[in-house]
Amino acid sequence: MAITTVAELVRAARSGRSQKEFARELGVRQSSVSRYESGRANPPVRVIEHCMRLVHSTGHEHAPTADELAAKVRTELADSDLGEIRLLLARLIDTLASEHAQARVMSPSSS
Repeated sequence: MAITTVAELVRAARSGRSQKEFARELGVRQSSVSRYESGRANPPVRVIEHCMRLVHSTGHEHAPTADELAAKVRTELADSDLGEIRLLLARLIDTLASEHAQARVMSPSSS
């Protein structure tokens, strides 16, 4: 199942637990979890990150392949008004790739 909204992410991360129990884990009220899941409110970044860690650590969502990720980026950023965002994203990818390459060179396991 592909998770495409924050509401779906929160529901997947809750993974069958009660909203009250999950709210305690997140440090929010049960009513907040309900609003996140219904899409009536956006959770703070710390909640989204926690949910992402839970979902990815339990294998609810597969990591996209490079081709899938590129197709999604092309689709989402096709609007001509988003040229500056595409440029920033390209720079971010270049930086991450460079840092990854440097880490591999410096890693003792790469020899």
